Amino acid sequence: MPSMTPVTGPRYWRSLDDLANTPEFQRFVEQEFASYAPELLRSPNRRQFLKMMGASLALAGMTGCRWPREEIVPHARRPAGRTPGVPVHYATAWELGGVGAGLVATSFDGRPVKLEGNREHPGSRGATDAWAQAAILELYDPDRSTSPRTAAGAQSMSAFQTAARGLFSSLRSAQGRGLVILSESSGSPTLERLRGRLREAMPQAAWHEYEPLGLLENERAGTALAFGKPQRADLSLEQCDVVLSLDADLLLTHPAATRYARDWAATRRVAGEKPKLSRLYSVEATYSLTGSNADFRYAVAHSKIPAAALQIAAALKDAGVAVPEGLTGGSAVLAADAARQIATDLAGHAGRCVIAAGPRQPAEVHALAAALNQALGNVGKTVRYYAQAERPDHAAGIAAAADALRSADTQALVILGGNPAYDAPADVKFAEALAASKAQTIHLSLEFNETSQRCAWHVNRAHFLECWGDVRGYDGTASIQQPLIAPLYDGKSPIELVLWMLGDEKQSGYDAVRETHRTVFSGTDLSWEVALRDGVIANSAWAASEVGRARTEWAAALAQQAAGAGGGFDVLFAPDHKVYDGRFANNGWLQELPDPLTKVTWDNAALLSFADAQRLGVAKNGDRVRVECGGASVELPGYILPGHAEGCVTLTLGYGRSQVGAIARGVGFAVSALRSAAGWQAARGSVSRGSGSHRLATTQDHHAIDTKLTRQREQEVIPLLVREGDLTDYAAHPDFAQHVAHVFHLPQLFAEPTPYEGYKWGMSIDLNACTGCSSCVVACQAENNIPVVGKAEVLRGREMHWLRIDRYFRGQPQDAEVKVAFQPMPCQHCENAPCEQVCPVAATVHDTEGLNVMVYNRCVGTRYCANNCPYKVRRFNWFYNHHGPKHPRSRQELTAIQKMGMNPDVTVRSRGVMEKCSFCIQRISAAKITAANEVAKRVTAGEIPAVPAGVAPIADGLVQTACQQVCPTQAITFGNLNDAAAQVAKQAADPRSYTILEELNARPRTRYMARLRNTGHSLLKGHGTHGHDHGPADGHGAPKGQEQPAHS
Repeated sequence: MPSMTPVTGPRYWRSLDDLANTPEFQRFVEQEFASYAPELLRSPNRRQFLKMMGASLALAGMTGCRWPREEIVPHARRPAGRTPGVPVHYATAWELGGVGAGLVATSFDGRPVKLEGNREHPGSRGATDAWAQAAILELYDPDRSTSPRTAAGAQSMSAFQTAARGLFSSLRSAQGRGLVILSESSGSPTLERLRGRLREAMPQAAWHEYEPLGLLENERAGTALAFGKPQRADLSLEQCDVVLSLDADLLLTHPAATRYARDWAATRRVAGEKPKLSRLYSVEATYSLTGSNADFRYAVAHSKIPAAALQIAAALKDAGVAVPEGLTGGSAVLAADAARQIATDLAGHAGRCVIAAGPRQPAEVHALAAALNQALGNVGKTVRYYAQAERPDHAAGIAAAADALRSADTQALVILGGNPAYDAPADVKFAEALAASKAQTIHLSLEFNETSQRCAWHVNRAHFLECWGDVRGYDGTASIQQPLIAPLYDGKSPIELVLWMLGDEKQSGYDAVRETHRTVFSGTDLSWEVALRDGVIANSAWAASEVGRARTEWAAALAQQAAGAGGGFDVLFAPDHKVYDGRFANNGWLQELPDPLTKVTWDNAALLSFADAQRLGVAKNGDRVRVECGGASVELPGYILPGHAEGCVTLTLGYGRSQVGAIARGVGFAVSALRSAAGWQAARGSVSRGSGSHRLATTQDHHAIDTKLTRQREQEVIPLLVREGDLTDYAAHPDFAQHVAHVFHLPQLFAEPTPYEGYKWGMSIDLNACTGCSSCVVACQAENNIPVVGKAEVLRGREMHWLRIDRYFRGQPQDAEVKVAFQPMPCQHCENAPCEQVCPVAATVHDTEGLNVMVYNRCVGTRYCANNCPYKVRRFNWFYNHHGPKHPRSRQELTAIQKMGMNPDVTVRSRGVMEKCSFCIQRISAAKITAANEVAKRVTAGEIPAVPAGVAPIADGLVQTACQQVCPTQAITFGNLNDAAAQVAKQAADPRSYTILEELNARPRTRYMARLRNTGHSLLKGHGTHGHDHGPADGHGAPKGQEQPAHS
């Protein structure tokens, strides 16, 4: 039996229930395997025993009769230039919140099934976020709107076109008098060009913009205060040694988060004798993904962040930075040493640092950030500005549209996308004005939602994969939105509807986009083809603007804000990490995606600090709280989030929809009633204990296996799973991660594993780069046809994700500086796999390349493999989960449209079958075919001699797993361990590399690279790490006498 010498390290815990060892937690983990039916075992009588045996026999029999009968009809003639079953890839783009991103769509026989990031696009660089990954499910959503609709019911598109023709003709004759257009934010060059045409044709028409999150609104206002005109701040995090985030979530919810995460991760990779690492400071109220990855995080109430910003400005002045007069002062929110350290670090890396303010911070804080960046010499180096057009802010836009609806002069309101009846600030009363308006109201939308319900006409919108368009990225780079499939329901795009307003009914969206390319970008036929192929229009990014010296007239207003607010709570409104602002509420992949920090699925909750929860009497997660703001109140479940600032409550948007599809029906709690036009991102209010509780489906504790006998064992093991050190530890002992515990490898009873002479596939996950964003989880789900099971099944621990992101807290829950660690957990593909040894039918076996594979048609569902897997990464299909009795669309057969979204390269599993991560074996097989075909071509051409079948070399990087390809930070590496030049082999040999649960001798093929923080303080000192003395490293610069490592 292998033995191990454990180390007593920092206390890690999964959740507050785990930390307190509550009865609920004990009941869950004592079952260990949540997919069995304990209610049938708790009665000891003979009748219950026979029921259990009968159910087991019936379930085993179900594996032999899985599939409904279907007809398969082949092509009578093969389409020209197409090989059936061979995917093709097209560059396209999509837009979220007015910011575009480049995509590459994989299409099988004319149907898109997977989206990836476009490597040529500066905002994607080959990666995407979870929202883009889930867009495929949105395309094939059976709850999508399929036709125009009026109060009389469904109408044809020709009927709407006839009605619209007369309306728009009369409005053009009146020069647009009485026409109001309300649109989502969009950077589309074509839509902007058509908007200019509309202003000329109908000069009296009004066009307003509204985005419910307004992520860039305060930045626009703040840069206008500082520089006289609104600007867009674009950061170069790859050039930064020090980053200070003032309530900014740069790594997840920022419109440029995918690129920012990639750039930031590039500064967190260490190697060589003199390792360097950037440093990230975060001052925030609620725990964001950026804060969870920060080296130093300070939990500060939202209303006190302006004072903290002024305190840092004063410390910068003391450090010798030429801070403009009037921008210092403020109360001491941060500890003096903390403010001094931040300022000294920034001043010591002037020109290689940046300060970023978040969307909830007032315009004056953004102005201060701009002024400090200028004083530090960062402008033109780590931050660039792009001039933006003048316009009213979005809060004013939605208010103006509501006022227009109340005016008798308004003849028509056309709403292009969005759902303002649901998400507009409550005091605007947009929904009431829309319902009562006598004007002709038209809403273009992908779904029939709350706004559609109140309009005279709802028009079904085309999905972005069904129509032509164009977008601009965060830096202005333009891309063509190329359709992958004909509109499934004859939907129309905003471009097409605006063309109808202009009377150009015969011009298609394609024609309009081609004209924009020709007139706006001076395009030719050749450059058009290049733009379609590459996914970007060359040289279309905005030029950086020259900003003058920052003004300071706003300093008095900032000082007033820094003085603080009165009693009560800061009520913060945040985008949901899954459903965003509610537009993705009917997407099952996103609803079932665990929140990166809370691990809540199928719900939203009021996030509270540990201390506030105690004061309010919130004893456990799910206890209801009552939040009052602006005369309105909402009751919803509370969630105690360690590290949350006191005196604040965070509410995520997008839930509690009243007119929505089957997936989101009855899910979550609406909080829009608390938002006002003056406080639509943050406001002051009160919080009290509500009545009763609401059960939240969280996943973090689902795979815990500790019981009363193993509580000490948990604290021995978790520090071995998530191995963390400081840069000082790494500088002194680069191999510290391999000495956290000493493992004696005893000889095996049987022969050593196969040497794997050919390919030896393996994976490496760099915990120093992983931010916990969960894009990989959705990418895996999209690639591998993983079903959604619904909240009831998640509560039983039956979620089907092949890849999970474990989240651990370190420290005490009452501490404001509690740390967070993330660890992706796929199948480890053990060479000495415990699951293989117990399967009675050899349904899980090893192949010749070392993959632990599943043979689905052998599996009889004993679930012994799941019982014997120490990593808990195997999933069992209790039902045909794509439409099982617990699915939100219970017992509804999959429609033909839904089936189009399935990846044909991956088997759709049925009831009674175990499944797990396959290392995307279908992608490995495709790469082998590609390599063999290439070799065959070269042999035929006489370039190389013939080679034996099956030995065609696969270049490193040609095979990418779905999780690897989507990762914004490139934290996941996959490849052939037998290839010494392969990146995965190099990482396996890195001194930070380790395997988890090594003492079990399972010999996993998945390795982890230890996480490093850059605090200047050893995380291992005094922990007896195999005889190493992990003291501070010498030779590194440090602010104010504190030894700290150098930055990159």
